[in-house]
Amino acid sequence: MARKKIGGFGMSSLEMVKSRFESLNGIRTVDPDFIEKLEHELKISLPDSFKLVGEFFDGSGIYVLPLHQIGWESPTNVLDETKRLRSSGRLLSNYLVLGEPAEGLIVMDCNSQLGQVLWCDAIDVNRIGKEALMTAPEVWGSYLDFVEYLVSEEESDRL
Repeated sequence: MARKKIGGFGMSSLEMVKSRFESLNGIRTVDPDFIEKLEHELKISLPDSFKLVGEFFDGSGIYVLPLHQIGWESPTNVLDETKRLRSSGRLLSNYLVLGEPAEGLIVMDCNSQLGQVLWCDAIDVNRIGKEALMTAPEVWGSYLDFVEYLVSEEESDRL
């Protein structure tokens, strides 16, 4: 029997990451209204992987990287930080800012079907999607892959 695929990735992979995250932090759901507001205000279509992961992960509870919340509660949320970087002319309109670790930026390319995630050096922020980066970024093929990496790092940190 073939596994059902959603947005290019298998449900078993999604379910496994969800289970691992839940055992660390419980379920932290993104408000569907916030997803709609993101898409409307930023004029983007969020990848399915982002929406499906949002059913259990709102950007909080993972401490290995400073991520912005995917919700209303925090003033440093993905909507406000994306708007801030766009208004400064530093970010193309197809990127969503996920986090800003020291000397870097983590963004998701909303033009990619699976939500490719890039973690680049701060010196390359103005170059994302415009020209070659000076330093090779960390790249995850999908938002789900990125969250799986975060969960793995968090599990190792808690050992």
